Amino acid sequence: MTGSASGRCDFPSAERAGLAMLGGEDIITRFRGHPLRGHFWPVRPLDPATECVTYNGLVIICPGFTEFCEKHGGTCQALHERGFDVLVIDWPGHGRSGHFGSHPLAVHIDSFEIYLEAMHHLLNAAGLAARNDLLLFGHSMGGHLALRLARRHRHHVRGVILSAPMILPPVTPAVGVRLLAGCLCRLGWKRSFPPFHQVQTLAKARQFQPNNVLSGWQPGFEAQFILMDDQPTLRRSGPTVGWVRAAYASCAATTMNPVWMRNLDVPVLALTAGDERVVHKPSTNRMLPCLPLCATHEIASARHELLQESPAITARVWDLIDLFLERGRSGV
Repeated sequence: MTGSASGRCDFPSAERAGLAMLGGEDIITRFRGHPLRGHFWPVRPLDPATECVTYNGLVIICPGFTEFCEKHGGTCQALHERGFDVLVIDWPGHGRSGHFGSHPLAVHIDSFEIYLEAMHHLLNAAGLAARNDLLLFGHSMGGHLALRLARRHRHHVRGVILSAPMILPPVTPAVGVRLLAGCLCRLGWKRSFPPFHQVQTLAKARQFQPNNVLSGWQPGFEAQFILMDDQPTLRRSGPTVGWVRAAYASCAATTMNPVWMRNLDVPVLALTAGDERVVHKPSTNRMLPCLPLCATHEIASARHELLQESPAITARVWDLIDLFLERGRSGV
């Protein structure tokens, strides 16, 4: 493991724009022969003799598809201010972790089990594997992985917060997608974009369109692109065929499996978007009630990026998160 200070100097444009910066240290380790990057931001009083710090546990941030640690800087900062140590990861194939697609912007993974192994490896590298005060915070694909991690580490996890979770990717029927992806993998497309996929230029992708699927609030929509201006290599733009196959296989075995969901007896706060067009909303609505200890709240008018929405929407989201955290502390 190697540690380095938070790279504010790596994001001068983002800092000038007022975006929240990470405040801890990077953790760089080797996983399956490639770099694996995380960022750990612990609660540390400046002067332990005089500072009174409320310490509430460790939150593990599970980013979504194509995301990287800095994209969740605001969430990390908010949780840190609430007295939580925070650990966030660049999943394999994302950010500054190893890249596996045949195209530099393609996200590839052979199996979602590798994501779970990567998180376990990062926890060990950071010296956090023995912690039993864990909360998992997962957005989109990270929501799916947070549920899987909670099942795997049940005795260490106190609760899970889901933001627009990927219970199933958006394209259906799922069986047909899995069959097609499997055939294309056998034909040599595993590490490539699907046929006919066209990569948008960054200039086009960053153009705010009022009907975009991510956020109705322009500053929230543009934030991740400002980060990419400073560090263009963080950008990813789509899945490989192998990622598609792995994602649908993972969902079929877990979040689309009622028995699997009913056996996950951990408190869950699920926040969903009223205007959801990135993940398959009917599956989300059908499967979340299978979780025995899940409180679900649909945020009216919100789009997929719940924490990159208008201030009124994000305030509502944080009110619900704070209530969930307070109930967890009081044992209600």
